[in-house]
Amino acid sequence: MLLLFELSGEHATMPVSELRGIMDAENIEGNEIYHNNRMAIFEVDGKVERIAERVAMSHSINEVIAAGSEKEIENAVKRISMEGSFKIEVLNIDKRIDSKKLKNKMGEKISKATGCKVNVKNPENLIKIYSYKNLYLTRELFKIDRHQFEERKGKPFELPITLHPRLARAMVNIARVKKSSIVVDPFCGTGTILIEAGLIGARVLGIEAKKWIADGCKENMEHFGIDAEIYNEDMRNADLRADAIVTDFPYGRASYVGEEIKKLYREAFKKFDEWLSHGYIMAGIANRQLINIGKEFFDLLEIHPYRVHKSLTRFFCLFKK
Repeated sequence: MLLLFELSGEHATMPVSELRGIMDAENIEGNEIYHNNRMAIFEVDGKVERIAERVAMSHSINEVIAAGSEKEIENAVKRISMEGSFKIEVLNIDKRIDSKKLKNKMGEKISKATGCKVNVKNPENLIKIYSYKNLYLTRELFKIDRHQFEERKGKPFELPITLHPRLARAMVNIARVKKSSIVVDPFCGTGTILIEAGLIGARVLGIEAKKWIADGCKENMEHFGIDAEIYNEDMRNADLRADAIVTDFPYGRASYVGEEIKKLYREAFKKFDEWLSHGYIMAGIANRQLINIGKEFFDLLEIHPYRVHKSLTRFFCLFKK
């Protein structure tokens, strides 16, 4: 099935990387055809609903009915098979067409070809036409519930510096986390990453050096019904096993400066190497120099610069052992 993923556009590279990660984690056969920062096209063999359940940085998943020029799209409409009412949306990404004119024309042609009626308020089928160099005539299969991530921002225990749940979910997906695999966050804080990993079915384990934060993390796990193991200790003293490590290294803390933070990174990556027999590490890293420490232990596959605010850019890096 040829699918068009309407990307969120909130980051230049992470949305497509997330899709690749989900497909790998779910053993979904997928051939990437094309992507830009607004849409990605994949040939996918089944399990589309599992992608929809996991993905964070896409708005919708759509089946491609036809692609090409306006004339080619019109010809494809003659062969469209559909029952029930429909609505047409035009997403004019490259601003090269008259959206209203195309919407009206295609609505008339689909009605004539199928006998189906337009229903703009409660349609049974949502037909979406994307314009980017070519036209893509699609039918929406899944609309992604992105509001759920906003709701999870309101955890019982929060701190000022906390990852957005949507970013945390994308990190988990990019790390190829599988259902029932053991995911470790060695700097777990309030548990945002652990929550997102737990909600897709992973077994989660967190380490937090400060007791009051570890206690708050446990409260959050209970709130979301996630059976997590949360340890109050220095991660450098932990002895455990992991299938994947997903974490955001500490930053902006006066206790980690200069050579001390380099020491922390080196000791942490050494621990990751002990914990993992093979698998992925997805980590938020403070600067490019510190990425090189990770490269001493693991293969660096991806770097995703992420601007937090104008004076701070984080680097979300995918490593593999």
